[in-house]
Amino acid sequence: MVICKNLNTIPHLDKSVLTIGSFDGMHRGHMEIIKNVKLKADRKNIPSVVITFDPHPKSILQSNVQKNWSILTNTDKKLELLEQSGIDYVLLVPFDLEFAKITAKDFMDSFIIEYFNPEDIVIGYDHHFGNKREGNAEFLKKQSEKYNFNVHVIEPLTIDDISVSSTQIREHIQNCDIKAANNYLGWEYEISGVVVKGEGIGKGLEFPTANIQPEIQNQLIPGQGAYCVDAVVGNKTYPGMCNIGNRPTFYDGGENVIEVHLITEDALSLLDEKIKVTFKIFIRKEKKYGNKTELVRQLELDRQICLSY
Repeated sequence: MVICKNLNTIPHLDKSVLTIGSFDGMHRGHMEIIKNVKLKADRKNIPSVVITFDPHPKSILQSNVQKNWSILTNTDKKLELLEQSGIDYVLLVPFDLEFAKITAKDFMDSFIIEYFNPEDIVIGYDHHFGNKREGNAEFLKKQSEKYNFNVHVIEPLTIDDISVSSTQIREHIQNCDIKAANNYLGWEYEISGVVVKGEGIGKGLEFPTANIQPEIQNQLIPGQGAYCVDAVVGNKTYPGMCNIGNRPTFYDGGENVIEVHLITEDALSLLDEKIKVTFKIFIRKEKKYGNKTELVRQLELDRQICLSY
């Protein structure tokens, strides 16, 4: 897969099948669009192209309504899933306030047609692009008459009669329903970050933890509680248990932290290491225990649940 991160690296393709989108979450509905692009391109034996944005436009164009908006998928994960899907080219548009001023018409002329000359454009049913969100299915259909391409609008994917959407997934993650979120995503929700120095509370309980500082500042953090996770450090994956919360057994109104205990006999030194945490199942809500002994007893039970999973 060829990744183009600026205009200087974009090839001029004679033909292509492409899609445009932010694809936050890269959920199963998004993957239907990607699959459609790949199938049409393969049938015609021409390149498949995805145009997406980095960072997500909403992280730049935050209004008062969107100020609490959080991202689901970092760029690395998005590219990983696109490569797994067999996409040939990805244009990763650097999105900023200046780029946000470009109209849908200019984007069509100067980017889509100029570089990719599409025979087919595939979009989601609710997709918009360009200044004032003017680029929609109706706009593309009008442009198709001028530039001679086909427009394909993919309807929402439903699971158990519920439309898969990033909004729905966010609600599940915030409400600790990681199982439902993963089902809609089609992959296990993950957070990548760096291990920062903690206060040694876990070590004192004989459950040493790595405190995670997410690499994406505005990534959505799951709701408070304990989770069964996998932790990837370097090329090695460890089973683990993760607690997200303010540690009420030790603090009143403490800071919300992400702590991961790796279930391993390995002697690990993780400070400043990059770590990826994938959330598998939710175990329990965070609660205040009467003393350390009660907490340790609960942590032992949590560890057994994680090992049995």
